[in-house]
Amino acid sequence: MGTKKKRKIAVLGCGWLGLPLAKKLHSIGHTIKGSTTTKEKLLRLESNGIDPYLIHCAEENCDGIGPFLNEIECLVLALPPGLRRNPNRRFDLVIEHLADKIQQTTIQQLIFISSTSVYGNVVGDIDETTRPTPISISGKQLLKCEEILLNLSSVKTTVLRFGGLVGSDRHPIHALAKNDFIENPEGKINLIHLEDCIECIVSIVEKENDGGVFNAVCPYHPSRKTYYATIAKEAGIELPPFLQSTTQNRRIISEKIQKVFDIKFNVENLLTLN
Repeated sequence: MGTKKKRKIAVLGCGWLGLPLAKKLHSIGHTIKGSTTTKEKLLRLESNGIDPYLIHCAEENCDGIGPFLNEIECLVLALPPGLRRNPNRRFDLVIEHLADKIQQTTIQQLIFISSTSVYGNVVGDIDETTRPTPISISGKQLLKCEEILLNLSSVKTTVLRFGGLVGSDRHPIHALAKNDFIENPEGKINLIHLEDCIECIVSIVEKENDGGVFNAVCPYHPSRKTYYATIAKEAGIELPPFLQSTTQNRRIISEKIQKVFDIKFNVENLLTLN
Protein backbone atom coordinates (compact mmCIF):
# COMPACT_ATOMS: atom_id res chain seq x y z
CA MET A 1 0.00 0.00 0.00
CA GLY A 2 2.52 2.60 -1.15
CA THR A 3 5.34 3.87 1.01
CA LYS A 4 6.23 2.13 4.26
CA LYS A 5 7.19 5.39 5.98
CA LYS A 6 5.90 5.49 9.53
CA ARG A 7 4.17 8.72 10.44
CA LYS A 8 2.86 10.64 13.45
CA ILE A 9 -0.91 10.81 13.00
CA ALA A 10 -3.74 12.27 15.06
CA VAL A 11 -7.35 11.11 14.73
CA LEU A 12 -9.69 13.77 16.07
CA GLY A 13 -12.88 11.93 16.94
CA CYS A 14 -12.39 8.26 17.85
CA GLY A 15 -15.98 7.19 17.36
CA TRP A 16 -17.65 4.69 15.05
CA LEU A 17 -15.15 5.40 12.26
CA GLY A 18 -12.26 7.07 14.09
CA LEU A 19 -11.53 4.33 16.63
CA PRO A 20 -11.17 1.38 14.22
CA LEU A 21 -9.22 3.69 11.91
CA ALA A 22 -6.79 4.63 14.71
CA LYS A 23 -6.41 0.96 15.65
CA LYS A 24 -5.67 0.04 12.04
CA LEU A 25 -3.09 2.81 11.61
CA HIS A 26 -1.37 1.75 14.84
CA SER A 27 -1.36 -1.90 13.79
CA ILE A 28 0.63 -1.08 10.65
CA GLY A 29 3.27 0.84 12.56
CA HIS A 30 2.20 4.49 12.71
CA THR A 31 2.36 6.53 15.92
CA ILE A 32 -1.21 7.52 16.78
CA LYS A 33 -2.91 10.10 18.94
CA GLY A 34 -6.66 9.77 19.40
CA SER A 35 -9.31 11.99 20.95
CA THR A 36 -12.52 11.25 22.82
CA THR A 37 -15.07 13.33 24.70
CA THR A 38 -15.57 10.78 27.48
CA LYS A 39 -13.11 9.94 30.28
CA GLU A 40 -14.28 6.32 30.25
CA LYS A 41 -12.93 5.84 26.74
CA LEU A 42 -9.40 7.06 27.49
CA LEU A 43 -8.30 3.68 28.85
CA ARG A 44 -9.79 1.92 25.84
CA LEU A 45 -7.72 4.07 23.50
CA GLU A 46 -4.57 3.51 25.52
CA SER A 47 -5.09 -0.26 25.63
CA ASN A 48 -5.11 -0.25 21.82
CA GLY A 49 -1.76 1.55 21.58
CA ILE A 50 -3.31 4.96 20.97
CA ASP A 51 -2.07 8.02 22.88
CA PRO A 52 -5.39 9.24 24.39
CA TYR A 53 -6.61 12.83 24.73
CA LEU A 54 -9.81 14.20 26.23
CA ILE A 55 -11.00 16.95 23.89
CA HIS A 56 -14.29 18.85 23.68
CA CYS A 57 -14.72 20.90 20.50
CA ALA A 58 -17.30 23.69 20.51
CA GLU A 59 -17.97 26.78 18.41
CA GLU A 60 -15.85 28.90 20.76
CA ASN A 61 -12.86 26.60 21.34
CA CYS A 62 -11.48 23.08 21.54
CA ASP A 63 -10.34 22.32 25.08
CA GLY A 64 -7.04 20.42 25.09
CA ILE A 65 -6.39 20.68 21.35
CA GLY A 66 -2.93 22.29 21.62
CA PRO A 67 -0.94 19.30 22.94
CA PHE A 68 -3.00 16.98 20.72
CA LEU A 69 -1.83 18.73 17.54
CA ASN A 70 1.77 19.12 18.68
CA GLU A 71 4.43 17.29 16.61
CA ILE A 72 1.86 15.74 14.26
CA GLU A 73 2.45 15.19 10.52
CA CYS A 74 -1.07 14.12 9.55
CA LEU A 75 -4.47 14.95 11.06
CA VAL A 76 -7.68 13.05 10.35
CA LEU A 77 -10.81 15.06 11.20
CA ALA A 78 -13.43 12.42 11.95
CA LEU A 79 -15.69 14.57 14.11
CA PRO A 80 -19.42 14.03 13.51
CA PRO A 81 -21.32 17.32 12.97
CA GLY A 82 -23.75 16.35 15.75
CA LEU A 83 -26.65 18.21 14.11
CA ARG A 84 -29.23 15.50 14.68
CA ARG A 85 -28.98 15.91 18.42
CA ASN A 86 -28.39 19.66 18.23
CA PRO A 87 -29.82 21.22 15.03
CA ASN A 88 -28.62 24.66 16.09
CA ARG A 89 -24.98 23.67 16.38
CA ARG A 90 -22.61 25.59 14.07
CA PHE A 91 -20.23 22.84 13.05
CA ASP A 92 -18.66 25.16 10.49
CA LEU A 93 -17.57 27.45 13.35
CA VAL A 94 -15.98 24.45 15.09
CA ILE A 95 -13.97 23.71 11.96
CA GLU A 96 -13.11 27.38 11.50
CA HIS A 97 -11.65 27.46 15.00
CA LEU A 98 -9.73 24.23 14.34
CA ALA A 99 -8.38 25.63 11.07
CA ASP A 100 -6.80 28.53 12.93
CA LYS A 101 -5.11 26.11 15.32
CA ILE A 102 -3.93 23.82 12.51
CA GLN A 103 -2.11 26.66 10.77
CA GLN A 104 0.00 27.16 13.90
CA THR A 105 1.32 23.58 13.82
CA THR A 106 3.71 21.40 11.81
CA ILE A 107 0.82 19.42 10.28
CA GLN A 108 1.52 18.69 6.62
CA GLN A 109 -1.51 16.63 5.65
CA LEU A 110 -5.17 16.95 6.61
CA ILE A 111 -7.96 14.49 5.85
CA PHE A 112 -11.52 15.71 6.41
CA ILE A 113 -14.41 13.25 6.55
CA SER A 114 -17.33 14.80 4.67
CA SER A 115 -20.44 13.35 3.04
CA THR A 116 -22.16 13.03 -0.33
CA SER A 117 -25.02 14.99 1.28
CA VAL A 118 -23.24 18.09 -0.04
CA TYR A 119 -24.66 17.18 -3.48
CA GLY A 120 -28.22 17.65 -2.25
CA ASN A 121 -30.87 16.34 -4.65
CA VAL A 122 -28.71 16.39 -7.78
CA VAL A 123 -29.64 13.42 -9.99
CA GLY A 124 -27.78 11.40 -12.58
CA ASP A 125 -24.14 10.36 -12.38
CA ILE A 126 -22.33 12.48 -9.80
CA ASP A 127 -18.56 12.82 -9.70
CA GLU A 128 -16.19 15.36 -8.16
CA THR A 129 -16.84 17.85 -10.97
CA THR A 130 -20.55 18.00 -10.09
CA ARG A 131 -21.47 21.26 -8.39
CA PRO A 132 -22.61 20.66 -4.78
CA THR A 133 -26.07 22.05 -4.00
CA PRO A 134 -26.80 20.92 -0.44
CA ILE A 135 -30.33 21.26 0.93
CA SER A 136 -29.96 19.83 4.44
CA ILE A 137 -28.47 21.80 7.32
CA SER A 138 -25.76 19.18 7.69
CA GLY A 139 -24.93 19.25 3.97
CA LYS A 140 -24.70 23.04 3.91
CA GLN A 141 -22.42 23.15 6.93
CA LEU A 142 -20.20 20.35 5.63
CA LEU A 143 -19.70 22.22 2.36
CA LYS A 144 -18.63 25.32 4.31
CA CYS A 145 -16.21 23.16 6.30
CA GLU A 146 -14.74 21.73 3.12
CA GLU A 147 -14.15 25.21 1.73
CA ILE A 148 -12.47 26.41 4.94
CA LEU A 149 -10.07 23.47 5.03
CA LEU A 150 -9.32 23.35 1.31
CA ASN A 151 -8.29 27.00 1.48
CA LEU A 152 -5.62 26.38 4.11
CA SER A 153 -2.28 27.26 2.57
CA SER A 154 -0.11 25.50 5.15
CA VAL A 155 -1.38 21.92 4.64
CA LYS A 156 -2.47 19.57 1.88
CA THR A 157 -6.17 18.97 2.52
CA THR A 158 -8.00 15.90 1.25
CA VAL A 159 -11.80 15.89 1.51
CA LEU A 160 -13.47 12.48 1.55
CA ARG A 161 -17.16 12.53 0.64
CA PHE A 162 -18.46 9.23 1.97
CA GLY A 163 -21.78 7.74 0.90
CA GLY A 164 -24.18 6.16 3.38
CA LEU A 165 -22.16 4.35 6.06
CA VAL A 166 -22.77 0.68 6.80
CA GLY A 167 -21.08 -1.76 9.18
CA SER A 168 -21.73 -4.55 11.64
CA ASP A 169 -23.70 -2.27 13.98
CA ARG A 170 -24.91 0.30 11.49
CA HIS A 171 -27.21 -0.18 8.51
CA PRO A 172 -30.08 1.92 7.08
CA ILE A 173 -32.32 -1.15 6.92
CA HIS A 174 -33.11 -0.77 10.64
CA ALA A 175 -34.34 2.81 10.26
CA LEU A 176 -36.27 2.00 7.08
CA ALA A 177 -38.10 -0.84 8.86
CA LYS A 178 -39.61 1.71 11.26
CA ASN A 179 -41.10 3.85 8.48
CA ASP A 180 -44.67 3.68 7.20
CA PHE A 181 -43.33 3.21 3.67
CA ILE A 182 -40.08 3.39 1.70
CA GLU A 183 -39.73 6.06 -0.97
CA ASN A 184 -37.87 6.03 -4.28
CA PRO A 185 -37.78 2.22 -4.72
CA GLU A 186 -36.16 2.38 -8.17
CA GLY A 187 -33.48 4.86 -7.11
CA LYS A 188 -29.90 3.63 -6.70
CA ILE A 189 -28.13 2.91 -3.42
CA ASN A 190 -24.94 4.82 -2.67
CA LEU A 191 -23.34 3.17 0.35
CA ILE A 192 -19.87 2.38 1.67
CA HIS A 193 -18.78 -0.18 4.25
CA LEU A 194 -16.69 0.75 7.28
CA GLU A 195 -13.85 -1.47 6.07
CA ASP A 196 -13.69 0.48 2.82
CA CYS A 197 -13.80 3.82 4.65
CA ILE A 198 -10.71 2.74 6.58
CA GLU A 199 -9.02 1.43 3.43
CA CYS A 200 -9.53 4.77 1.70
CA ILE A 201 -8.11 6.80 4.59
CA VAL A 202 -5.11 4.52 5.13
CA SER A 203 -4.27 4.71 1.43
CA ILE A 204 -4.40 8.52 1.49
CA VAL A 205 -2.26 8.68 4.64
CA GLU A 206 0.43 6.42 3.25
CA LYS A 207 0.57 7.80 -0.29
CA GLU A 208 0.63 11.45 0.83
CA ASN A 209 -1.17 12.94 -2.19
CA ASP A 210 -1.48 16.64 -2.99
CA GLY A 211 -5.00 16.83 -1.60
CA GLY A 212 -8.34 17.54 -3.27
CA VAL A 213 -11.89 16.20 -3.19
CA PHE A 214 -12.75 12.51 -3.55
CA ASN A 215 -16.06 10.67 -3.57
CA ALA A 216 -15.95 7.35 -1.71
CA VAL A 217 -18.93 5.12 -2.47
CA CYS A 218 -18.93 1.43 -3.28
CA PRO A 219 -19.46 0.93 -7.06
CA TYR A 220 -22.46 -1.33 -6.42
CA HIS A 221 -25.67 0.46 -7.30
CA PRO A 222 -28.75 -1.81 -7.46
CA SER A 223 -32.17 -0.26 -6.94
CA ARG A 224 -33.21 0.54 -3.38
CA LYS A 225 -36.05 -1.98 -3.65
CA THR A 226 -33.80 -4.81 -4.85
CA TYR A 227 -31.09 -4.11 -2.31
CA TYR A 228 -33.20 -3.51 0.79
CA ALA A 229 -35.50 -6.45 0.05
CA THR A 230 -32.42 -8.70 -0.15
CA ILE A 231 -31.00 -7.38 3.11
CA ALA A 232 -34.37 -7.57 4.89
CA LYS A 233 -34.79 -11.22 3.89
CA GLU A 234 -31.34 -12.08 5.18
CA ALA A 235 -31.94 -10.27 8.46
CA GLY A 236 -35.47 -11.56 8.96
CA ILE A 237 -36.81 -8.00 8.98
CA GLU A 238 -40.27 -7.13 7.65
CA LEU A 239 -40.15 -3.98 5.59
CA PRO A 240 -42.99 -1.51 5.05
CA PRO A 241 -44.37 -1.24 1.51
CA PHE A 242 -42.38 0.53 -1.18
CA LEU A 243 -44.10 3.72 -2.31
CA GLN A 244 -44.38 3.84 -6.09
CA SER A 245 -43.26 7.35 -6.96
CA THR A 246 -41.21 9.32 -9.45
CA THR A 247 -37.69 7.90 -9.41
CA GLN A 248 -34.90 10.15 -8.17
CA ASN A 249 -32.01 8.36 -9.76
CA ARG A 250 -28.54 9.34 -8.57
CA ARG A 251 -25.32 7.39 -8.78
CA ILE A 252 -22.24 8.60 -6.93
CA ILE A 253 -19.13 7.86 -9.00
CA SER A 254 -15.90 7.00 -7.17
CA GLU A 255 -13.58 6.28 -10.09
CA LYS A 256 -11.18 9.10 -9.12
CA ILE A 257 -10.21 7.68 -5.73
CA GLN A 258 -9.92 4.18 -7.17
CA LYS A 259 -7.50 5.33 -9.87
CA VAL A 260 -5.42 7.73 -7.76
CA PHE A 261 -4.97 5.35 -4.82
CA ASP A 262 -5.46 1.97 -6.53
CA ILE A 263 -8.38 1.11 -4.25
CA LYS A 264 -10.76 -1.80 -4.75
CA PHE A 265 -13.98 -1.63 -2.75
CA ASN A 266 -15.19 -4.66 -0.81
CA VAL A 267 -18.50 -4.97 -2.68
CA GLU A 268 -19.57 -8.22 -1.02
CA ASN A 269 -19.82 -6.54 2.39
CA LEU A 270 -22.82 -4.51 1.22
CA LEU A 271 -24.86 -7.67 0.89
CA THR A 272 -24.51 -8.58 4.57
CA LEU A 273 -25.16 -6.93 7.92
CA ASN A 274 -21.61 -7.72 9.10
